[in-house]
Amino acid sequence: MTANNKLSKTRRELVDMYIKSLEEDVIPWEQMWKTSVPENGVSKIKYRGVNNLYLSFISQKRNYQDNRWVTFKQMVKNNWKFVKEAKGQGVTVEYWGMKNKNDHKIYNFEEYQKIINEDPDKEKDFRLSKVSYTVFNGDLIDGLIKTKKEVKKDIISNDYIDNIIKNIGVKYKEEGSEAFYNPIKDIVVLPPSNTFETSNAYYATQLHELSHSSGHESRLNRNLRNFFGTPDYAKEELRAEISSSFLMQKFGLEEDLRHLNNHKSYVQNWLQTLKNNPQELFDAISDSNKIVDYLEANSIIKEKSNVIEKSNEMEIDICEM
Repeated sequence: MTANNKLSKTRRELVDMYIKSLEEDVIPWEQMWKTSVPENGVSKIKYRGVNNLYLSFISQKRNYQDNRWVTFKQMVKNNWKFVKEAKGQGVTVEYWGMKNKNDHKIYNFEEYQKIINEDPDKEKDFRLSKVSYTVFNGDLIDGLIKTKKEVKKDIISNDYIDNIIKNIGVKYKEEGSEAFYNPIKDIVVLPPSNTFETSNAYYATQLHELSHSSGHESRLNRNLRNFFGTPDYAKEELRAEISSSFLMQKFGLEEDLRHLNNHKSYVQNWLQTLKNNPQELFDAISDSNKIVDYLEANSIIKEKSNVIEKSNEMEIDICEM
């Protein structure tokens, strides 16, 4: 896979894992539902995007019970030790930030924006830069205070979904036996809630279809005028699957078997797409982050607050520096 060789180690391994899963007829992001959102064990900042998917996949594969990850430098600083041989157990994560050519520090995008807002002339001192770190799971570390394994709870609520529907202005109804989003009529349709085996399956399906609706031209404006079986259709399904999986992981939701089997029909399309152009996965992840941020921002009652509190689930984690 020549195109894959241009990717970083982290991205190349993630693509390889995705392709292997799809070849085995397994939906790869299913791994996320079985793990808690990974976070840095020192800063408590939660990993997003590529790093979330990669660490979640590794955790499931290696059966890690701890969702925390730390660098070797953080271990030394806190006098932590490995509980067993950790050679080969490190996992590379990557971050993008703005590097200052004067002090050589990397600033996250919020810090960068604040600096140039105060002094626009300083924009010339920065350039986009990527840094990579090797992190180790908490299961491997002695000294990191052990916590009880998180018990996933059904913490999502009708209000969360209802607020999104109301705030983004999409039409919504429950009828029939199929779940879908119609971009021409801008409507989400689900089977009646009482036909789902569990409330989790109901909420997960809502999140998937609402992820599609975010692409309407009045919202995030993605290409939704495509037909079943086409590459563009598969690409949009990939975005909806990954973005809804990010939210499902947060709330501890799992898809029902019916929903999972429905999406197995896209496996060969996804497989061919990733083999032809691995970058498609990262374009989908980038769009998925935008979808999640958009839905999250619209999950509150707008009348009560016009200020969205920023989550600490940042893509840029400078806790190591």
